[in-house]
Amino acid sequence: MIHGLYTVIKIMFTGLIETTGLINSVVKTEGGKKFSVSAVIADNDIERGDSISINGACQTVTEIDRKKNIFLFYSSFKTLELTNFGILAPGDEVNLERAMLLSTRLGGHLVQGHVDGTAKIKSRSVRDNGNVEIFRVSMPAGFSKYIIPRGSISVDGISLTVTSISKGEFELILIPETLKKTNAKHWKKGTVVNLEADLVARYIENLYSHTKQKRK
Repeated sequence: MIHGLYTVIKIMFTGLIETTGLINSVVKTEGGKKFSVSAVIADNDIERGDSISINGACQTVTEIDRKKNIFLFYSSFKTLELTNFGILAPGDEVNLERAMLLSTRLGGHLVQGHVDGTAKIKSRSVRDNGNVEIFRVSMPAGFSKYIIPRGSISVDGISLTVTSISKGEFELILIPETLKKTNAKHWKKGTVVNLEADLVARYIENLYSHTKQKRK
């Protein structure tokens, strides 16, 4: 029983970015792309076959060098369609998080690494003498049902809190520590980011839709 629980937890993430990496190379294949990433990860225990969140998308490490500071992963055409991986290029910075363990503190929220789609940064502004930055993000079609004020959302793999919602967009407030540790430091108007809705919201929607169908 414990082993089964561990297996489920192990392929989840917290949305707390461990570090960032740089895309070294991108190679097109018949059905997707192969990426090479360089990164320095503390206490690096990554092995071939491990799951890792890259900009919020759960990917599998296909190769890793002996020093464990360069690894490769493959993205299928479907992943390229749903995420911003299709526009990643050498030199781009990506957010990285290893799969959580049973002993991990859940400081963010449960993130599956299953990206629902992409959105664009609509604006970026500074508040409180630079102590926070305000981002407004476009709301993809059909996504509003998953977003509530003060609710959780994963943006490029970062666990963030929605501060407000208006027609066609939602607002995020990021502190300097988050900007420093993630690729959010590079976000600007037009930047494409990956979104994953809160897991609980998706389960509630599924339960509600099945209940509604049974009542008909």
